[in-house]
Amino acid sequence: MAAPGIKPTRGSNKSKSQLQDDSIMGTNNSSIVSKRSVERLYYPNEQFFRHFVKKLQRRSPLINRGYWLRMKAIDQVVRQFLEQNSEKPKIVINLGCGYDPLPWQCLTRYKSYCHETRFVDIDYRDLMLKKRSVVESAEDLNSLLTNRVVSEGDILLQSDQYFQIGCDLRDLGNLDRILSSTFDLENSLVLLTAEVSITYMNVEAADALISWASKLPQARFCLLEQLLPDGKDHPFSQTMMAHFNKLQTPLRAVEKYPTTSAQQLRFRSLGWPTISICNLWKLWSLPDFVSSAEREYLDSVEPFDEWEEFALFGCHYFLLIADTSPGSSTKSMLIEPETMNSDHTLDCNSATHAFFTEYPKAQGCRKFAAAMPLAGQNRTMDDIGVFGGMGLTTRLNSFDVYSSSSTEHIRATSLTSSATPSTRMCHTITDLGEGVALLVGGRTSPDNGLVDCWLYHKWLDVWEQVDDLPEPLYRHQAVNLGGGLLLVSNGRIDSRKISAEYLVWSRKTGWLKCAYGEGDIPPPTYGATFGSCSQEDPADPSHTRYGVLAGGMSLDSSMQQTSWRWELSRPNELAHQQPIISFRRLNSFESHADIARFGASVVNHQGQLYVIGGIIKNRILQASNEICAFRLQGCAGFFSAAPLSRPPDIPRPLLVGMTVVSTGETLLLMGGSAVCFSFGTFWNRGCFTLWPVAQSSGSKPVNISWKLLRTVEAKISHGNSKDSTPEATSSQNIMKHLPRIRVLSSEDFEKVVQSSSPVILECLDIGSCTKKWTAEYLKDQIGADREVIVHQATTEHMNFKTKNFAYVSKKFGEFMDQIESGDKLYLRSLSSEKPSEKAADITHDFPTISGDFRLPYELKMVLENAHSSPLRISGPVNMWLHYDVMANVLCQVRGSKRLLLFPPSDIKHFSFEPGASSSHVNVFDNLQNAGIPGAHPHEALLQPGDVLFLPPLWLHTASPTSGWSISVNIFFRNLSTGYAAGKDVYGNRDLQAYEKGRQDIAKIASSFDKLPADVRGFYLQRLVEEFKQKVRHL
Repeated sequence: MAAPGIKPTRGSNKSKSQLQDDSIMGTNNSSIVSKRSVERLYYPNEQFFRHFVKKLQRRSPLINRGYWLRMKAIDQVVRQFLEQNSEKPKIVINLGCGYDPLPWQCLTRYKSYCHETRFVDIDYRDLMLKKRSVVESAEDLNSLLTNRVVSEGDILLQSDQYFQIGCDLRDLGNLDRILSSTFDLENSLVLLTAEVSITYMNVEAADALISWASKLPQARFCLLEQLLPDGKDHPFSQTMMAHFNKLQTPLRAVEKYPTTSAQQLRFRSLGWPTISICNLWKLWSLPDFVSSAEREYLDSVEPFDEWEEFALFGCHYFLLIADTSPGSSTKSMLIEPETMNSDHTLDCNSATHAFFTEYPKAQGCRKFAAAMPLAGQNRTMDDIGVFGGMGLTTRLNSFDVYSSSSTEHIRATSLTSSATPSTRMCHTITDLGEGVALLVGGRTSPDNGLVDCWLYHKWLDVWEQVDDLPEPLYRHQAVNLGGGLLLVSNGRIDSRKISAEYLVWSRKTGWLKCAYGEGDIPPPTYGATFGSCSQEDPADPSHTRYGVLAGGMSLDSSMQQTSWRWELSRPNELAHQQPIISFRRLNSFESHADIARFGASVVNHQGQLYVIGGIIKNRILQASNEICAFRLQGCAGFFSAAPLSRPPDIPRPLLVGMTVVSTGETLLLMGGSAVCFSFGTFWNRGCFTLWPVAQSSGSKPVNISWKLLRTVEAKISHGNSKDSTPEATSSQNIMKHLPRIRVLSSEDFEKVVQSSSPVILECLDIGSCTKKWTAEYLKDQIGADREVIVHQATTEHMNFKTKNFAYVSKKFGEFMDQIESGDKLYLRSLSSEKPSEKAADITHDFPTISGDFRLPYELKMVLENAHSSPLRISGPVNMWLHYDVMANVLCQVRGSKRLLLFPPSDIKHFSFEPGASSSHVNVFDNLQNAGIPGAHPHEALLQPGDVLFLPPLWLHTASPTSGWSISVNIFFRNLSTGYAAGKDVYGNRDLQAYEKGRQDIAKIASSFDKLPADVRGFYLQRLVEEFKQKVRHL
């Protein structure tokens, strides 16, 4: 089995300093893989990174776009430097270059400007020796270099165009000596670039390097590094800092220089008279830096909808350009200097008190969901349901139940009795009054918007599918107009189209498109701030409705900052005429740009419109302005910030992807999360009850706190089909299909394991085995004459209890020929050395083919905790139903396979005998015929390259659907303790506690032997009931 890309660190005699340097060099490995992913997608005609990345790994859209922006930033600075008119030679020095192929990119893209330019790569000597080896062996790299010379001195490689220097950047004396003796620095234009490299250095050493560079006569310094734009307690900042600390590569510079203002002062104090700086999120919006056409091209290559996370990433990185020439023009750098003391803060005349209730472990985690009212314990107070959204690993169609009641109650009915909407995110649910709420649209992926709409009847606890939208829609907003009418704003249709329509729905008319009235028409956007400011009775639709539209994302992926008043006249007359919506630009809002957001929650509360979270253009939304409120009178707005007032023991929430509702006196904030670039995912670990109050009121916070009660799973899910009917009866089972997900990091997979739910992992690279492992190839590599032990069955269904199969020895070639002919044979490989003592290991048992199979980096947890890795080759025969005590991943290599799975709680339905891990029940036949009352079947259909994660104790059975099937099964220990002592060759010995418990039960039963039968039965039955109670309370 090939390594997954990393290996556990063994003992080492290296010093602490050397280990630190190794860790810093290790950061290059991850970034270069990400840049290779960007190159492969966005620069198909340039393939320089491929020489430094052995195995392509396609990164997530967020990481791809983030690294594209980083690469674009450096490229623009270097290009402008190369294009600068000068008779002097130019030198481009890449400080801490890693494996970055910047010189070759420039020699290809800007060839005409590189005649008098020399490129210099500088990094640790060990790293540069590896880079030199790659350059020497890659013809399309070294062919661009003339008069190439390799040496073992300070300069490891030199040519007319390019130099490699192995030097510790902390050794300024040596660095100055090498550069001064090699180049005429006094009479050259010098550009020094440092992309997330010198931040790992001791701050004093990095400052000394910057100061040394400022003494060069004609120098420019380009620095791209991290920021802490809103302090260390911002959730993104916390996650970023923890990530680098875990890697033992702390970001030293950002501790001392956390903001753009601090970086400006830093460079000015170190001798640079001209400085320009901005964060990468602002850089994204500069038209001279990234054109509209470029942004639209990116969307055409890879669908993208992670804007909140992209903005957080961009706000935590900056690009700084400093120049030693006081008269240097910042215009040529495309970056305008930021004002160092700009004030973006709204007037703060209110505060928001926060109460926090922590979620039970692994619950409450969902983002981009929507809330609906649920029938509470009594009719005076609703519970809140949060439906759909993205969970820990996949999209959901369950809902979380929140209550403010001090006593937990059980709902009389549940969604198991009716069809429910399918899994989705970025949808809306709007309370229309009279006990109904309308769900509109949403999406699965950015290119798969949904058209279906559903009414939820809270008193009946039933969903009803109503009129489909005219076209798919997500990232929209919806407003209750009263009288059962709903207004829906612009939204996104797919990754490249935005709806230009405003729609009104009622049960009488279905969906109606609004006509535009007189005046300007706002350009279509999605994800905007959109809400109603009307003060009239919402139950009376005879009055004109009005509100605010502000911000949003345009078709060319740029944030908008204009604000508009919208107005819809006399909604009650819509049955007789087309609705007309009019807009008027709100110039008075221009000074309150914090209202113009993307992805904010907009809630009517206590006569004001609250705008909570989301992102804004160019900069981070700071804690002081994350929550703001306003009223609209005519075209005048009255604004105030309502920052959170929270004690130290309440964590700072991440106001992205959360769900917010007004509950009367309080606001309830639920869920919320963001993928923090490549650093990990941050989840809000509880719900927040918010109580906004004017500072002058003197009121004390209300004593109401909400909590998560439970999650209600949907049993029957339907998407766009109105004709679908429930399939469940008392004797039938509802088959659930396992979700298909992608894991992008080892941390993602660890969360999958923690969730204890089976999933199919897509798009993982398990090696060349999926193509190579034909029958002929395997016979040739393994050996046609090799003896193997196989199951030879008499029927299609193997039964472990009746043993309707035999263990027989066959030559491998004969076995392969027979399963190709349809014989009922099955191979589960055993150890080739001591099959009764050692667990199977494909690396040792099949060394001639094991190199074709690999566990990808994302599954390193499996490799580090592996128990066994049997090879499975199956003919047309079904495995018996069983469970495994260890977690495992089943990697489908050739052919296809169908698995039926049941949760551990279903074990009572399948006649498992005490101490047995196998059942005689033929679930394939039973489900097809009479069904298995009370069971909860799940189905997995595996194709080559799919990887099934199977948690411990899930009952399962398998059948090939393509004649014959090949897979590799890796069992791994996901528990730190508790496994059975001694040998466990197959990995299915029950846990030690269970085995001891069975012994204890036998002792308990025998202790009653001397009592009369009726007394014995009485007390044993009581003990049985006591056991049942304990199980129920788990």
